[in-house]
Amino acid sequence: MADVVIAIVAPIFGVVICGYIAGRVRLLDKAAIHGISIYVFNIAIPLLLFYAMVKIDLPDVLPWSYLLGYYGCALGFFAVAFTVSGLVFGYRPREAGIFAFGSSYGSFIPLGIPLVLTIFGERATLPLFMLVATQALVMFPVMTLVQVAGAAHRDQDSRLWSFARGVIANQYLAGIALGTLVNLMGVSLPVALVGVLELFAQSATPCALFALGAALSQYRVAGSLGASVAICVMKTVVFPAGVWLVLRFVLELDSLWLSVAVVLAALPVGINTYLFAERYSTGVPLAAASTVVSTAVSMVTISLVLLLLGVSG
Repeated sequence: MADVVIAIVAPIFGVVICGYIAGRVRLLDKAAIHGISIYVFNIAIPLLLFYAMVKIDLPDVLPWSYLLGYYGCALGFFAVAFTVSGLVFGYRPREAGIFAFGSSYGSFIPLGIPLVLTIFGERATLPLFMLVATQALVMFPVMTLVQVAGAAHRDQDSRLWSFARGVIANQYLAGIALGTLVNLMGVSLPVALVGVLELFAQSATPCALFALGAALSQYRVAGSLGASVAICVMKTVVFPAGVWLVLRFVLELDSLWLSVAVVLAALPVGINTYLFAERYSTGVPLAAASTVVSTAVSMVTISLVLLLLGVSG
């Protein structure tokens, strides 16, 4: 079993490491890394999401308990981490928000999608994309409210409106929504278009992993290491354990849906934690260090999660 898990995980993180090395030794400059990221996140991943939703067999009734269970854990964990960061590390609300967000928001797009599809195949498309489609909708408003809490009312309204427009224009949500619409309408895509979409979909996984590694190479791991390690433990160990307990013993979900949720919960800190820190100029060293450290540690923790879940590929 251990050999099977290593065979699944090693190539995935191997591509991430290659991207990190390429960025670190400057085989790619910042402009090149930015270009790859734009291709992945603005073109390849949205088209992958669209094509996957076109092909999937949609159920008559969606398991809403799955979403409620996962995000009940995520929001509850956000509140706990927010409180703990203030008590233990003395963080003020905005820094505490960075700590809490990092502890509960995973790297779904660049790492979660290729990881889950590689492990579970197309049968995991629905449980995977249900969470991919909703993570930003659920978690971003909470984080935004925490960060704008101290701003002037007028400025706060402006920022919230800007955020709302960003969510509406989100390319991932657009890909999922359009793919679902085409699926529900029963429209058959032209063969030539299917061929194009398949090529984009095939490129999305390796490019996303490589872009993630290259992007991480640009972050400096300095300062706030104690708090960063705490975030790492909470995000990659404690949070997935909580999700497993709730979905397994309280909601008693199907094993596939349970496994997908736990693997997604075990993902490292999402890059959006760093982007929020940069945007609001708070906790930047904490966000950068926790993103890099948790990604490195997750190579081990995700392997352990897969062993405990009995995943055999």
